[in-house]
Amino acid sequence: MKEQIRIPSKENDKLVLKVTPGHFSSDRFHVNYYIDMSSLKMRQSEAKLVAKVMAEKYVRKVKINAHLKGYNFENLIETGANRTPVDTIICMDGCEVIGAYLAEELTAGGFPSNNKHKSFYVITPEFDNTGQMVVRNNIQPMIKGKNVLVVLATAMSGHTISKAIGTILAHGGKVTGLSVIFANVDRVDEYPVYGVFTHEDLPNFKLSDPHHCEDCEAGIPLDAVVNSYGYQML
Repeated sequence: MKEQIRIPSKENDKLVLKVTPGHFSSDRFHVNYYIDMSSLKMRQSEAKLVAKVMAEKYVRKVKINAHLKGYNFENLIETGANRTPVDTIICMDGCEVIGAYLAEELTAGGFPSNNKHKSFYVITPEFDNTGQMVVRNNIQPMIKGKNVLVVLATAMSGHTISKAIGTILAHGGKVTGLSVIFANVDRVDEYPVYGVFTHEDLPNFKLSDPHHCEDCEAGIPLDAVVNSYGYQML
């Protein structure tokens, strides 16, 4: 594979997105970058910073008004930039550590929760072999009637997220936001996506249909198979 590129976050220069250009096969697409999120999800110090940025972006609804710029998280809470409660955080793509820290950030900022215990549920969902989210009976009370914030590694096309949203709604939950590390889309269905990094940070990123991939048509071999957990060289 080619040399890795490091892209610092506009929100916090201690956060870096590591990307490698090349020709990769993902679940449903071919992509021209492998986005390595290992340390962002698994290194304690980085996961905590990711959670802090996610909390700030959720509270200020991403496109913050000019008069709020420069505010810290507690200031943003006080302004009421976004007071939509969060009761449950659903973590996908191995984002459980980030989800736990996100709950801490929201709690520390006095962010509202309607749960009687005034704390957040942090859930790792189960998926069947078709990729459909499964909600067991013991988990249903944590979703039904709850304000749900979904945390993921990526929002590429929105297909997987859309399926998850459908399951949450079908079980009586209300989706209040989608927080991701890298967002290639701004919205999924009618829901805004809050990305720590976005397509503006990686403007050349592209998804290709495997049957209509320019690199494949040019005879360029695949470098690796990738997903939100990592890569496997071919």
